[in-house]
Amino acid sequence: MRTLQEIEAELALLRAQMESVQGTECEVYTRIVGYYRSLRNWNKGKKEEYRLRVTFDPPKEKNPEMQAPREVAEYRYFYRKTCPNCPPVKEYVSQLPISGKQVDVDTEEGLSEAKTYQILSTPTVLFFDRNGRPIIEAHTVDQLEDLRPRLSIQWSDSH
Repeated sequence: MRTLQEIEAELALLRAQMESVQGTECEVYTRIVGYYRSLRNWNKGKKEEYRLRVTFDPPKEKNPEMQAPREVAEYRYFYRKTCPNCPPVKEYVSQLPISGKQVDVDTEEGLSEAKTYQILSTPTVLFFDRNGRPIIEAHTVDQLEDLRPRLSIQWSDSH
C-alpha cells in the first residue's frame, strides 16, 4: 500500500507534466457567408462574431402527442414509373392493412397533388390521420419500418 507522501509526490509530478504539455495546432473551418473557410484567416471582427455564436439545438419532442403512436387512416404513395427506388416501397405499402392511393407524379393530376403536399422526391409515402391531415412521411422501406412504433397500424407479420 502506498503512503500519503508517495501519492502526493506522484500528484506533484503529474501536475508538472500537465503544465508542460504541448498540443498539436488544430485548424478550425467553419461556414461564413456561404462557404467554408479557416478561422485562422478571419479578421478580428469575424473571430469575435464566431466566439459569440450560439449553437442551435432543436428542442426534443416533449409534446406527448408527438411521442404517442399516431392513428393512421390512410396513405398516399407518390411514385414515378422510371424511379428505381419505387418498386420496393410500392410492394411494402401494398401490403399495409390500411387503405391507400397510388399517385403517379408523371401525370398532370399526380404532379398537382404532389405540389399540394410539397412532395419533392419519389418514392414518398404520406400518411394521413382521420381528419385528412398529413402526419408523417417516409421514402424508403427502412424508414417505413422505423415508423412502425409511431403509427397505430395493425401490421401483419410479413413486415
